[in-house]
Amino acid sequence: MKLNKIVNLVSNNYVQKKYPISLVHFVTNRCNARCSFCFIDFDDPKTFKNELTLNEIEKLSLTLGPSIQNINLTGGEPFARKELIDISEIYIKNAKIGSLFITSNGSLPDRIKKYLDYLVPKYPNNKFIFSFSIDHIENKHNEIRKVENLFQDCLNSYKLVSQYGNNVFGNISITVSLANCLEIEDIYSSLVNTYNIKAITACLVRDEGVYKTPNEKKEIILKAYKFLTSQISADEKNGKLLGYNPKTIQGRMMNMKNSIMYQNIISTYLKPEFISYCYAGSLFGVISASGVVSPCEVLDKNIGSLREYEMNFMKLWEDYRAQEMKSWIKESKCNCSYECAWSFNILGNFKYQKDLILAALGKKNKI
Repeated sequence: MKLNKIVNLVSNNYVQKKYPISLVHFVTNRCNARCSFCFIDFDDPKTFKNELTLNEIEKLSLTLGPSIQNINLTGGEPFARKELIDISEIYIKNAKIGSLFITSNGSLPDRIKKYLDYLVPKYPNNKFIFSFSIDHIENKHNEIRKVENLFQDCLNSYKLVSQYGNNVFGNISITVSLANCLEIEDIYSSLVNTYNIKAITACLVRDEGVYKTPNEKKEIILKAYKFLTSQISADEKNGKLLGYNPKTIQGRMMNMKNSIMYQNIISTYLKPEFISYCYAGSLFGVISASGVVSPCEVLDKNIGSLREYEMNFMKLWEDYRAQEMKSWIKESKCNCSYECAWSFNILGNFKYQKDLILAALGKKNKI
């Protein structure tokens, strides 16, 4: 493939940053788990009210603009919402997206099977990507997430997804926290060698509410995260883990994106600092279960409610409040260790284009 085509693959639609490339939609706040590090306030009675209806989601999906490529359906636990198949189909049909990314605790394999049995044969050209959360082994994972038999159910969900062909991909995401950081090497080894997990990613736990993790504890967490991310990268290179498909241009590019992301997060976790501009509110955004649109999950700021704009997403996205938010993010050099934000910042920033293009070409680079 010619170099100019690879450049277009990397940066097409990213230059103007007018339209979103990807959106995170919290389809529900309902969840059967009670993780200590979750940012959903389950004690607030308003948390479970006013979810967007299917009719409202349909209206929203018809207004997403020409560049939308991916929707991340999350929660809570997205499969706790029984209309998830309908919601997914609405986005596929109306927004013409290429992929759905679903973040799940894997506790409902029967619902996942029903979901895949219906959607995969009907939409063979769409990609369905699942990220299942596992933070420890067997009962220790169940204790962290406070769900009986969750570890085994999550493994069953991961194995189930692997049976559906090339357009369905399953991944295990490990959130590194105080609950598992001292045992992260054993956890990783068990998942790979005992349970035969072939795709793993890492997340750093983030502070929620008024609690702030003391620096001495953050250093321990960071040490575990460094080990985990370096081991993941090494095992993807030697073929022990799949990662994204290294035989494809897009796969090599996305693996490089992850390598850059891990290094940037490691370098700023203890001492937050600006590295490159954030495109939250430009390339991507977040829709809450009740339809409030925010630039990202981390900022305690929102752009507005879709219901105020008659469910017209692009009308909200282009309004003066959204423009003020984008300007504030850029002018304040807003920065964080939120993986989802970093993914699009790397893909949309010319600072990283050389490394991404070299990776796409199969060339060696400094990372």
